[in-house]
Amino acid sequence: MDWEDIALLRKCLLKLSFSILTLFCVVRAAVGSDAVPRPEKLSPEFHQNRLEELYRRCPDGLILLRGELSWYRKRETRTFDSTYADFNFKQERNLYYLTGVEVPDSFVIIDPKKKEVRLYSDWAGKRELEEVRKLPYVSGPFPAAQFLHDVLLRSVDYSTLYVLYEPFLQVGTLYGKTGALSGVFPPGTGEPITEETQFARKLAEIFPGEKVVSLYPTLLAMQKVKQPEEIRLLRRANEIAARGVVEGMKAIRPGLYDHDVAAVIGYEFARLGSVGPTFAFNVMSGPNSFSNLLPLWSDYDHLDRQMRAGEGVFLDVGAEVGYYVSDIGRSAPVSGKFSAEQKVLYDAYLPCFLGAEKSIRPGLTQRDLLKICVSCARDQLAKAQEPYLKTALSDFIRELESHSSLGHYQDMNVLGAGPGDDEPLQPGMVFAIEPILYSAQQNFAVFLEDVILVTDTGYNVLSQGMPYTVQEVESVMRQTSIIEAVDHRQR
Repeated sequence: MDWEDIALLRKCLLKLSFSILTLFCVVRAAVGSDAVPRPEKLSPEFHQNRLEELYRRCPDGLILLRGELSWYRKRETRTFDSTYADFNFKQERNLYYLTGVEVPDSFVIIDPKKKEVRLYSDWAGKRELEEVRKLPYVSGPFPAAQFLHDVLLRSVDYSTLYVLYEPFLQVGTLYGKTGALSGVFPPGTGEPITEETQFARKLAEIFPGEKVVSLYPTLLAMQKVKQPEEIRLLRRANEIAARGVVEGMKAIRPGLYDHDVAAVIGYEFARLGSVGPTFAFNVMSGPNSFSNLLPLWSDYDHLDRQMRAGEGVFLDVGAEVGYYVSDIGRSAPVSGKFSAEQKVLYDAYLPCFLGAEKSIRPGLTQRDLLKICVSCARDQLAKAQEPYLKTALSDFIRELESHSSLGHYQDMNVLGAGPGDDEPLQPGMVFAIEPILYSAQQNFAVFLEDVILVTDTGYNVLSQGMPYTVQEVESVMRQTSIIEAVDHRQR
């Protein structure tokens, strides 16, 4: 072997060593201590506790619930639903909340007098049925065809059948009524009927001697104050969302598109164990910062656009963990540094946000918190010198005063269960605050959204880890983003 061959061999060995070292680093990173498992779901003890509370609240009625369809059946029934996507099975939230059952194509009878939960399903999946056997308070599964027969036998002891339903036009001012009035059905064809309402009406026809009553108000009352296990999952959902927001802020740069930032947030969510986003990522840059959610969600591309220097962008996102969700956000300058005018707007808004947040404690109401924010905004307006700031603050005050709260409650639903806006807060309640200050003259919106847990002595921010001040935002945006790291690695 001559020197030329030896040199070539050494070069090949060096390349092989480098490749092995690279592979070792990749494998080590993949199995390293930073790998995050998904959090444990609610325990059987949690569901048993919720059932005991349900027995206490509904002693006069048989409770009938229907579960979510299996993947195949759901796909067939959603043939004409253009928004349906083939996601993994997810049980109907309320059935899961009460029982922990995650068997597809299922029906459940809850008998308060006998304190019995009976499951009916023809599902044959081994894993799901084995999981049901871990729930000592659940009997079955029995054949689905036996469900109505058993309802007939057991209903003789009750005057009421409780069913989960809510008339479409009563579900809310934004989602229900807006959807109906914008033409879900052509005018004159009648009120749209949900599957739950159809189920309730069919039961009323089959059992004319029974009064069919919605279980929904009872469940809302039960879910106002969160149990420790719920708080654990809500905390984790918000921690993941906060990490996603921070990574998204790092990625914001002129020339990138909204969907680039959304991709970074989605990666972070999945990496940290979220099963998916609470809703479509709201990355709203430039003029889209002034859009309400309906135009965004009404567009196939979510009004995706390329970000430009000098603009603002705000991120409004949420992660789901073990059926529980989050909804948080922050605004930021596309350029990575606030302009003088943007900083003035931000610094006028921040004391009002923090003043309301730091006032949270048991006994106050949502309306009290809103008044604290309004009072601060009036103080800021009295000190304001810049015309654009005066206009923005005046609009901010007017917008706040048109509402009765600064946000909404959260649990398994992004618009979760909670007391009225004039009812006192209690320890264990969880809600978001999200006032927004707009300046059309500066084409900039200031937005912070935190999720708060009311404690015995005050509050705790579940969505910890996001920046608050101008300096903190700019510091985050100076850090290397996932996109930059990938681009550098590819080069």
